[in-house]
Amino acid sequence: MLSARRPRGVAEPLRQGRELGRKSYGVVLRGLACALLAWQVWLVWHLSTYDATSAGWSCYDDVGCGSDQLVAMAPELGIGADVLLGFVAARFLHRATVGAVIALSALAAAVGWYDALADGRVAYGTVTDYMLLAPVGRHSVAAWLTFLWSVAAVGGLLAVWGAAVSLRRTAALRRVRAGFATAEARLEGWRPVRGRRGEVTVVFHDRQGARHAVPVVVDRVALDRPVLAVYDTERPADPERTRVAVPRQRLLRSS
Repeated sequence: MLSARRPRGVAEPLRQGRELGRKSYGVVLRGLACALLAWQVWLVWHLSTYDATSAGWSCYDDVGCGSDQLVAMAPELGIGADVLLGFVAARFLHRATVGAVIALSALAAAVGWYDALADGRVAYGTVTDYMLLAPVGRHSVAAWLTFLWSVAAVGGLLAVWGAAVSLRRTAALRRVRAGFATAEARLEGWRPVRGRRGEVTVVFHDRQGARHAVPVVVDRVALDRPVLAVYDTERPADPERTRVAVPRQRLLRSS
C-alpha cells in the first residue's frame, strides 16, 4: 500500500503552526503561574502586617524567639514567594522584574496595615515588632507605613528603569510598529562612543534577500549575544530607522 505524502509546501506551514501552538501554550501557562504567584505574594505580605499584633512570641536568651502562628513565618514565606515570582515573571518583565516584585510586596504589606487600621486592630500610634527571622525593632504603625511606602517607591523606580533598559535593548516598541520588520543579523567592528555603548555595523538580509550593512550604536553586551536587526521595510539601509534588538537567546533557537 502506498502512503500519501504531504507536499513540502504544505508540511512546512503545518510544522510552523504546531511549533507556534506549543510556544503559545507555554506562554499561557507561564502567565497563569505568574498570576497565581503574584496573588500568593500579595496574600502572604498582607497577612504579615494585618495579623502582626496578634502573633504571640516566646523568646529565650539561649535559643531565640519562636511562635506557633502562621503570621510569624509570613515574611519568610513572602521572600520565598518573591523569589519564585521573580524567576517565573522574568520571561515577561526582564530587567523590571526585581523592582516590580519589591514594589508589589511593599504595597501588599502597606495595604495590610491599612486594613488592620480600618478593622480597629491597630492605631497609627500602636507600637509593634515586625518578625523577620527575629523581631525587628519596635516602631509605630505610622513609621512602618512610611518605611513601606519608601520601599514601594524605590521598587517602582527600579521597575521603571529596568523596563526602559529592556525596551531599548529589545527594541520591543519598534518591532510592533507597522512598517518595520526583523531579520537575524550579525555585528561587525566596534568603536566606543560613550560608556558601554559603541558604534558597530549590523549586517542582515531584508525580506527580498538584499544584503545591508548599516552603522548603528549598541550596548557592548550585544557583541556576545545573537541579535536581530529591526529595520524599516521601505528604507532598510537607513541608519536612523534601523535598530539592533537583543532578545532572549531562546527566541532565536530553531528546532
